[in-house]
Amino acid sequence: MSLTAAPAPVPVDAVEPSSAEGQRGEGADAADANDAATDELRANLRERLAMSPLHLMLLALGCVLFMYHNYMPLFHSDLWGHVAYGDWILRHGRLPSEEPFVPLAAGVPVIDTAWLGQIVLAGTERLGGPEGLGHLFALTALGTYLVLVGTFYHQTRRIGVAVLAAMVVLGIGWSRHAILRPECFGSLCFALTIAVVAWADVRSDRRAERAAASAIDRGFPWWVWLAVPVLFALWANLHGSFIVGVALLACYAAGRGWEVVWETGDVLRVFRDRTFLRWTGVTELAVAGTLVNPLGMDLLLQTVLFPSHPNLKDIVEWYPLKMVSLEGIPMAASWVLTAFLLRHSRRRMTAADVFVLLLFNTAVCLRVRMIAWYGPAMMLVLAPHLADVCEQVAGWNAWSHFQEAFAVLRARSFRITLFAGLLLWLTFAFSPISRPFLGGRARADDQLYSADTPLGVTAYLREHPPQGMVLAPQWWGDWLVWKGPPGIQVLVTTNSVHVVPNTVWKDYLAMAGGLAGLERRLNHYRVNTIVVGKKLQQDLLRVVEQLAGWEVVYEDEVGLVAVRKPRTAVDDAGLAVDPSPTATAETPDALDFSRAVESPDAPDSQTPASEVQP
Repeated sequence: MSLTAAPAPVPVDAVEPSSAEGQRGEGADAADANDAATDELRANLRERLAMSPLHLMLLALGCVLFMYHNYMPLFHSDLWGHVAYGDWILRHGRLPSEEPFVPLAAGVPVIDTAWLGQIVLAGTERLGGPEGLGHLFALTALGTYLVLVGTFYHQTRRIGVAVLAAMVVLGIGWSRHAILRPECFGSLCFALTIAVVAWADVRSDRRAERAAASAIDRGFPWWVWLAVPVLFALWANLHGSFIVGVALLACYAAGRGWEVVWETGDVLRVFRDRTFLRWTGVTELAVAGTLVNPLGMDLLLQTVLFPSHPNLKDIVEWYPLKMVSLEGIPMAASWVLTAFLLRHSRRRMTAADVFVLLLFNTAVCLRVRMIAWYGPAMMLVLAPHLADVCEQVAGWNAWSHFQEAFAVLRARSFRITLFAGLLLWLTFAFSPISRPFLGGRARADDQLYSADTPLGVTAYLREHPPQGMVLAPQWWGDWLVWKGPPGIQVLVTTNSVHVVPNTVWKDYLAMAGGLAGLERRLNHYRVNTIVVGKKLQQDLLRVVEQLAGWEVVYEDEVGLVAVRKPRTAVDDAGLAVDPSPTATAETPDALDFSRAVESPDAPDSQTPASEVQP
């Protein structure tokens, strides 16, 4: 029997210290890991919030843009007609079926294509007065350009290029940027449509990991199918420009179809192409969304047929493009920019890009007012090419030295972020939009309204309400309807140009131009009061000052008011008798519309084409 020595027992106190030390080590490691993660989170958060001086400069541009629009005087033209329409809708709880403010358009059906935009304007005016309209203008303009900057940044991944592209859009549409009207809401909707197109188009995503997978058919983001019908349903009720958005989507569908036919030579293959079917489906959803309105299909038909109205041929913004004009010069510059970018860019042009440029260029050439939609559509196509050209320039040796010299502009710091917050606060504090919150004096009328607004004329007419018809400039008619004496009867307003009969419109142009036969036309339309805009009606001003039987009762640097003199005929016996009916203006109640719309029987009633302010 052998005996084996048992191992000596290990003391407990000899084990516990090492075990406890291990546990403490593990806890310390975990704490260090948590601290490291926290530090990393702080670093990432700090890096995200940190801004560079370049970012601050771009933010300053946005602040200047907002303040510029917030201080912009309200224009004296069709804005007030839209406010009056919106107020009428709110008071009556329905859309007007005929023109409510112009008696010579009585009985002519009206299809109000901007009723929701007019309600927004009227509601804003009720809540905030004219200052509220200025705030709405600034916010809408800022929102439009922020959406465009975000879209161009998505396409290029360069904030400087995105801001530059948005500034190009502003420069091209400069001639139409200064007036608040429902079209501003349409511009915002168009910017949102462009954003949807950019996110749906796989070519617009320039991130490396997406570019590597660009050949994979990933389809549209799911939200596109929801956003498009909702957006176009809203747009169709805000303003009739929704047809421009439908045309943009149709260009992408047609462009993809053209590419498939060109590549395969098989027309039927188009209807099996997934990308073509997606763009077609989105376009159909947009059209379906526009039908969600109180007018149904009539709205779509009216929008398509509206530009063919004969009265619009005399309105400046419906003229064809003239190169020596406020629209022609930026259009020529845009063509030079397009040629330069397409010549030097390495990116591919698609058929959809070509269709978009052709369609919107043609639209501007036919109607200059389309320049408001041309700029955003053009930069949707050209923003990636602009980014590519900028990348090539950045690779030049001379440019690299320039970048080194100005590297400080790209250095990020949280202090710059604090300065950015201060800049935003100062922009708010020094803008009129802050006065309801911070207090302060409201702007005077001469600062709130444009210089050509007939404030003095309006004050006189309110103190001396005119009896009978009023011949006033068409571009002042909307203002007088809204701010003038209640029930004023003007011949024509900007919003009624497409409603009044063509004969009435031509006679108005003849009277507004001071052509021969003025007195006969004044008698024919029972006009008792003439309002003259001195800046644009010099010919009429000279005629009215010498017109027999009329008296100038008010005049200032902006306008003039003339009324008929009281006329008393005297017979051979020296007894007073009633004046001749043909020489006496009748009240609106006695006006016979069927007779009034018949042009005076005179050879000089033919009116030459006149440039009428929109």
